[in-house]
Amino acid sequence: MNRFEHDLRESLKRREPPADFADMVLARTRVSESRTKPWHWQWMAAAAMVVVLVGGGFMVQEQRREARRQASEEQKKEELLVALRITGSKLRLVQERLSAIQQRTIQLQVEQ
Repeated sequence: MNRFEHDLRESLKRREPPADFADMVLARTRVSESRTKPWHWQWMAAAAMVVVLVGGGFMVQEQRREARRQASEEQKKEELLVALRITGSKLRLVQERLSAIQQRTIQLQVEQ
């Protein structure tokens, strides 16, 4: 057996832990928990804030887009109504002229 194998066997032999081993382990876990918890919660809070801010930004952007779309639709509706009013008034003028021409034609026929 070479030196490496001998050292390996010695290091892997079963040994009894010290009497206060459990207390030392528990003390270390308490210390590590108390050190890591505040940072853990701070990182979680920071991540939540980022999510809320990004989500809120997207919502505001979407609301602005929707408001612009509605304003554009309202403007188009108003333009259409103006165009219909103009068309209606022009049609009335044409009707009046046709009616006048028709009355003149009837009068000429009656006179003859």
